[in-house]
Amino acid sequence: MDVRKDFPIMGRGITYFDSAATSQKPLPVIRALEDFYEKHNANIHRGIHTLSEEATEMYEESKRKVAKFVGAPSWQEVIYVKNATEGLNFAANMIDFSKGDRVVTTVMEHHSNILPWFAKRSSGVSVEFVDIDDRGELNMDEFAAKVRGARVVAVAHASNVVGTINPVKEIARIAHEEGALVVVDAAQSVPHMEVSMKDLGADFLAFSGHKMLAPAGTGALCVRRELVEDRDPILPGGGTVEDVTTEGVKWAGLPEKFEGGTPFIEGAVALGADVDYLSRLGMDNVRKHEIALLRRFFEHEMSLEVYGPPEPGKRTGLVAFNLPGVHAHDVADFLSSRKIAVRSGKHCADPLHYRLGIPASVRSSFHVYNMPEEIDRMFEVLEEVAKVFP
Repeated sequence: MDVRKDFPIMGRGITYFDSAATSQKPLPVIRALEDFYEKHNANIHRGIHTLSEEATEMYEESKRKVAKFVGAPSWQEVIYVKNATEGLNFAANMIDFSKGDRVVTTVMEHHSNILPWFAKRSSGVSVEFVDIDDRGELNMDEFAAKVRGARVVAVAHASNVVGTINPVKEIARIAHEEGALVVVDAAQSVPHMEVSMKDLGADFLAFSGHKMLAPAGTGALCVRRELVEDRDPILPGGGTVEDVTTEGVKWAGLPEKFEGGTPFIEGAVALGADVDYLSRLGMDNVRKHEIALLRRFFEHEMSLEVYGPPEPGKRTGLVAFNLPGVHAHDVADFLSSRKIAVRSGKHCADPLHYRLGIPASVRSSFHVYNMPEEIDRMFEVLEEVAKVFP
């Protein structure tokens, strides 16, 4: 998949293996921002002049694209947020909890799918964690036992460390049989594979735009209308109401009542352009390309501690690893000196690193602009690292 020409930053000669943190942006996304500022810039929804009407249509059209892209029930059930973190917090605050309720999540979660539930503990809500096996896959027997009587199941579609693609469809089936709601963190899946909220059976699904080639500050929480349409806004303010008097308020409908204030309009338009770009590439092709990159990684026989399933088809396009005897930060710093960008640390997944028994890991994460030769080059440099830190 030769799309590097679409990404101007590739001209800097840096091998960018940090897409799980944030992705690079293609020209159609960059041009969409420029076009909006140059030709259409105005606030949305309340203006009756030409620019406002154009901006409103572009904003809402982006939602129609996003809804189709992720299989949401309708575009009105797509709430724009600034990232998956905000979306997951919104979800946690859209759900009614009672003292004694339980949230079941997993040890492989990003903090963004742990902390919103921890914040509910002051109301008497408990949080329980499902463990993983030695391959980095969920213990489904443990899940089935813990989900009984749970109020919420909160699960990552794919891990941002071990890369494991969780069987969310099966998880949702079991959870719904037990009467639990299912909240899915899709930040690491939507950018890399075909995702359908309806097919997965998710009640709430959150993802970030900046990991899928769109601008930072964009993202969505997709919801099921019947679960939230009677809820009060999370962030009440301009745009969330139909009418206000000194006696009270009539809230707007979906999705407006959950999007208080002026949104990131131009970012939403660029997110729509990004969906067009990825759709043209085809998410099946994106997935095939990343599986090919994973295969190239695993073809190298260097002695690394690699975490997660060894089968490329069971993980997303990222690999967390350690070079025995060398701290992850030292590895990342050495790679950076050779113009190879990776991430090191705990990747906002402390419980998983404690479970793995490691203080940190190096994470190499791929996207459509990466090439097999770049992986070969990284291993050449890793061999250098092994010699410098014997």
